[in-house]
Amino acid sequence: MVRDCSGIVTQIPTEALKDPDYPFKVGDRVAARFSEIPRGALAEYSIVDITVCEKIPETLSFEDGAILASVSPATLLAERIKEGERVLVMGAGGGVGSHTCQVMRKQGASYLVGVSLKTERLLQKPLQYDEAIDYSKTDPFSLPKFQDEPFDVVVDLAGGSWLRLLESHNRNERPIVKSAAQGGRYLTLTSDNAIFEAESLLQILKPFLFIPLWRAIKSRLWKRKQLPKYSYAMCLDSERTHLTRTMNMARDGTLKASMDGRGPFPFTTEGVRKAFRLQETRHVNGKVVVQVSNDK
Repeated sequence: MVRDCSGIVTQIPTEALKDPDYPFKVGDRVAARFSEIPRGALAEYSIVDITVCEKIPETLSFEDGAILASVSPATLLAERIKEGERVLVMGAGGGVGSHTCQVMRKQGASYLVGVSLKTERLLQKPLQYDEAIDYSKTDPFSLPKFQDEPFDVVVDLAGGSWLRLLESHNRNERPIVKSAAQGGRYLTLTSDNAIFEAESLLQILKPFLFIPLWRAIKSRLWKRKQLPKYSYAMCLDSERTHLTRTMNMARDGTLKASMDGRGPFPFTTEGVRKAFRLQETRHVNGKVVVQVSNDK
């Protein structure tokens, strides 16, 4: 599948030449989010859907543009946060987590706690979480200070935190997040396991449809006084507005693109392999970028 990308418009549909409202012209610097079609692979040229495409602000690089296109989910997630809320972010140092915190701060979150391996990075600009926790040393779900003052929202970008919440519930431990009846929410973009078998349609639907739907119903009905409201934000609408908002925040300086310092990787066989191997570790610091060309 074509990944989120950036580049220069080299061709537009013939019918668009007569449309005065067509948003792009040849020579525009643009970034695009991947969509279901057309499919392809990493390449020098790509056909992109204009409904998930936006111009790159002049002050940003092509790498910044591609990163911001890929973190559109961060904007959508962060805009669900209300002013004054306390938020715990699992997987805080990854591609989406490195940008979600910035938008949440803009939304007025009062206290942001990030959970990751490299805690020092979470406390530095541009992320600037209020507190950082190394999950290899501390279990945030058992900290008394969070049980005494529970979070309004848990954002799980790593996967598996819902199971940990259920474990605490079954043990009758004090929860670290408010219940749905109190306005507590659990937001995630991923299933419980990053790697799973998918040998049938049922195995594909189970983690992405059946389990999230069951949890959403259960947390909103008979368990609403014990568990936060579960939401699995897997699909993004095929429209430009959230990408436009993301680019505008970057233009205004309230959102800074965050790239893993080991990149950008060159567009060679070995370079692409290194990029995907890094992605597979699930221990990235920002977004992983492959630079197809360094021609500015």
